Amino acid sequence: MSISNSLKNKLKNILIQLVQLPSENPPGKTESIVNYLTSKVFNEKEGFQNEVITNVKNDVKLHNIITRLGTGKNKIVLSGHLDVVPVGNVVNWKYPPFSAKLIKDRIHGRGSADMKGGLTSLIGVLKTLSKNKTFLEENELIFLGTADEEAGMSGSQTLEKRGIMNNVNLLIIAEPTNLNIGIAEKGLLWATLKIIGKSAHGSTPEEGINAIEAALNILPQLHKCLDNKKNQILGYSTLNVGKIQGGTKINIVPDYVELEVDFRLIPEQSHSSVINKLKEINPEPCEVDVKITNNLPALKTDPNHPFIKNLQKISQSEIIGLPYATDAAKLVTPTNPIPFVIYGPGNPNDVHKLNESISIEQVYRVTDCLNEALLKTYLK
Repeated sequence: MSISNSLKNKLKNILIQLVQLPSENPPGKTESIVNYLTSKVFNEKEGFQNEVITNVKNDVKLHNIITRLGTGKNKIVLSGHLDVVPVGNVVNWKYPPFSAKLIKDRIHGRGSADMKGGLTSLIGVLKTLSKNKTFLEENELIFLGTADEEAGMSGSQTLEKRGIMNNVNLLIIAEPTNLNIGIAEKGLLWATLKIIGKSAHGSTPEEGINAIEAALNILPQLHKCLDNKKNQILGYSTLNVGKIQGGTKINIVPDYVELEVDFRLIPEQSHSSVINKLKEINPEPCEVDVKITNNLPALKTDPNHPFIKNLQKISQSEIIGLPYATDAAKLVTPTNPIPFVIYGPGNPNDVHKLNESISIEQVYRVTDCLNEALLKTYLK
């Protein structure tokens, strides 16, 4: 099946509008997008039931939307995040980052690929299936538009705690995968290491304890926290030392250094093992304090799930694993291991960068493939 030209035009305009509504995180405010979706996109006269859920982070009220369609026993969640990463220096952009400039097939702007293009594809699915009475008698579609995915996932966590994922049969997240089908994602473990030395005059370093030198010396120990294991889809676990700050002045022995490290872990790598090894690091003669600041599990789902098999056959796409975490890390829990698929428009290599853009044809393609796979899997 293929969506109509009329719907294609509507989706193009929706995507342009979404990109033109800034939702940089921080601060992560998404109220304007939620208001747009409830007032202009999900019309209750078409059968959509909207609910706005807020959560507060750093004294900022963040808005999430739940939209329901259908009354059937099978519950299918279509999820995407509303926030985007910061623009950075506006003058470095080829086109204004919230202009949603349309050049040939591509819409340019911050958040176009990550992931307002994916949100638009999911809207296309809901708009198409809203007209299929038989499908909606057998199934319930639940759209989640979440806040704060880019800086903590407090939105999806709030929704999961409210029980939105109870008795769900399938979760679809339309993160940019360049039309590949993601069935696994690496876990995440962030840690801050505070290394305490002793200050002294730079001319007499022997009287102090240099925290920067200690930090450099422990780098090999950080890499040894990881096991040498490989996952068939995700590859190896990785470590990135993302931030280091310390020292006061060139002629003062630094008495304090802070390291922020980012582990991306495969399912075979124990998080507790990494944490224990971190806490065993000994930067003598300095002292070290380790604080875990984020901890998300690795996820994988059954590649033989009927929806995944149908989606692969219809789309002719490759099965992949993702090196990064998505809202699935909060929506899928060890006590509720819901089958999930991460499949969306946009090239992951274009996101979080200057001059982000997306192919509008990919947006349409994802809607087409999801529609057909859902009908083939869940319509008797």
